[in-house]
Amino acid sequence: MTRTRLFTALCFTIFMLVGCTQSSTSSAIPPDDEKVIINHAIEYLNNMDWLPTDEDGKQATIQSITVDNRFELIDSRFEGSRAWLVTFPSDSQRTVETPQVLVESESNEVIGYLPSE
Repeated sequence: MTRTRLFTALCFTIFMLVGCTQSSTSSAIPPDDEKVIINHAIEYLNNMDWLPTDEDGKQATIQSITVDNRFELIDSRFEGSRAWLVTFPSDSQRTVETPQVLVESESNEVIGYLPSE
Protein backbone atom coordinates (compact mmCIF):
# COMPACT_ATOMS: atom_id res chain seq x y z
CA MET A 1 0.00 0.00 0.00
CA THR A 2 2.78 2.42 0.94
CA ARG A 3 4.70 1.60 -2.25
CA THR A 4 1.62 2.29 -4.34
CA ARG A 5 1.18 5.73 -2.77
CA LEU A 6 4.88 6.48 -3.18
CA PHE A 7 4.78 5.36 -6.81
CA THR A 8 1.67 7.46 -7.46
CA ALA A 9 3.26 10.53 -5.88
CA LEU A 10 6.45 9.99 -7.87
CA CYS A 11 4.53 9.64 -11.15
CA PHE A 12 2.49 12.74 -10.40
CA THR A 13 5.68 14.72 -9.69
CA ILE A 14 7.32 13.51 -12.91
CA PHE A 15 4.26 14.43 -14.98
CA MET A 16 4.14 17.87 -13.40
CA LEU A 17 7.84 18.49 -14.12
CA VAL A 18 7.59 17.25 -17.70
CA GLY A 19 4.50 19.35 -18.28
CA CYS A 20 6.36 22.47 -17.15
CA THR A 21 9.28 22.13 -19.57
CA GLN A 22 9.45 24.48 -22.52
CA SER A 23 10.09 23.78 -26.19
CA SER A 24 13.35 24.62 -28.01
CA THR A 25 12.48 28.29 -28.29
CA SER A 26 13.04 30.40 -25.22
CA SER A 27 10.02 32.64 -25.86
CA ALA A 28 6.61 31.74 -27.15
CA ILE A 29 6.71 32.57 -30.86
CA PRO A 30 3.62 32.07 -33.00
CA PRO A 31 4.30 29.47 -35.74
CA ASP A 32 3.78 32.03 -38.52
CA ASP A 33 6.39 34.33 -36.93
CA GLU A 34 8.80 31.39 -36.62
CA LYS A 35 8.45 30.76 -40.36
CA VAL A 36 9.15 34.42 -41.15
CA ILE A 37 12.24 34.50 -38.91
CA ILE A 38 13.62 31.25 -40.35
CA ASN A 39 12.86 32.36 -43.92
CA HIS A 40 14.82 35.60 -43.40
CA ALA A 41 17.76 33.57 -42.08
CA ILE A 42 17.56 31.16 -45.04
CA GLU A 43 17.38 34.05 -47.52
CA TYR A 44 20.46 35.64 -45.94
CA LEU A 45 22.41 32.38 -46.02
CA ASN A 46 21.39 31.80 -49.65
CA ASN A 47 22.54 35.31 -50.60
CA MET A 48 25.90 34.64 -48.92
CA ASP A 49 26.08 31.20 -50.60
CA TRP A 50 26.43 29.58 -47.16
CA LEU A 51 23.34 27.40 -47.14
CA PRO A 52 23.68 23.72 -48.02
CA THR A 53 21.39 22.67 -50.84
CA ASP A 54 19.64 20.12 -48.62
CA GLU A 55 18.72 22.63 -45.88
CA ASP A 56 15.01 23.50 -45.79
CA GLY A 57 14.82 25.12 -42.35
CA LYS A 58 12.30 22.65 -40.96
CA GLN A 59 14.69 21.56 -38.22
CA ALA A 60 15.98 25.06 -37.41
CA THR A 61 15.61 26.28 -33.84
CA ILE A 62 15.08 29.82 -32.59
CA GLN A 63 16.05 31.32 -29.27
CA SER A 64 15.99 34.82 -27.88
CA ILE A 65 19.43 36.16 -26.92
CA THR A 66 21.23 39.37 -26.07
CA VAL A 67 23.66 40.23 -28.86
CA ASP A 68 27.29 40.41 -27.77
CA ASN A 69 30.72 40.69 -29.35
CA ARG A 70 30.86 37.02 -30.44
CA PHE A 71 28.78 37.88 -33.50
CA GLU A 72 29.71 39.42 -36.82
CA LEU A 73 27.21 42.29 -36.93
CA ILE A 74 25.98 44.24 -39.94
CA ASP A 75 25.89 47.30 -37.69
CA SER A 76 27.58 47.55 -34.29
CA ARG A 77 24.65 49.47 -32.82
CA PHE A 78 22.83 46.13 -32.41
CA GLU A 79 25.28 44.97 -29.73
CA GLY A 80 23.45 44.66 -26.43
CA SER A 81 20.02 44.41 -28.05
CA ARG A 82 17.67 41.41 -28.03
CA ALA A 83 17.52 39.28 -31.17
CA TRP A 84 16.49 35.86 -32.40
CA LEU A 85 19.31 33.37 -32.94
CA VAL A 86 18.45 30.88 -35.68
CA THR A 87 20.42 27.65 -35.51
CA PHE A 88 20.41 24.98 -38.18
CA PRO A 89 21.07 21.33 -37.33
CA SER A 90 24.57 19.98 -37.72
CA ASP A 91 25.29 17.29 -40.26
CA SER A 92 28.22 14.88 -40.07
CA GLN A 93 28.37 14.84 -43.88
CA ARG A 94 29.27 18.55 -44.06
CA THR A 95 32.82 19.77 -43.64
CA VAL A 96 31.69 23.25 -42.56
CA GLU A 97 28.64 23.90 -40.40
CA THR A 98 25.96 26.42 -41.31
CA PRO A 99 26.47 29.72 -39.46
CA GLN A 100 23.94 30.75 -36.84
CA VAL A 101 21.98 33.82 -37.95
CA LEU A 102 20.85 36.79 -35.84
CA VAL A 103 17.45 38.23 -36.70
CA GLU A 104 16.33 41.52 -35.13
CA SER A 105 13.32 40.86 -32.91
CA GLU A 106 11.20 43.81 -34.05
CA SER A 107 11.78 44.02 -37.81
CA ASN A 108 12.77 40.37 -38.42
CA GLU A 109 15.72 41.60 -40.49
CA VAL A 110 19.07 39.81 -40.35
CA ILE A 111 21.54 41.81 -38.27
CA GLY A 112 24.48 39.41 -38.12
CA TYR A 113 25.75 35.88 -37.80
CA LEU A 114 27.98 33.64 -35.73
CA PRO A 115 30.62 32.07 -37.98
CA SER A 116 30.70 28.30 -37.97
CA GLU A 117 33.74 26.29 -37.02
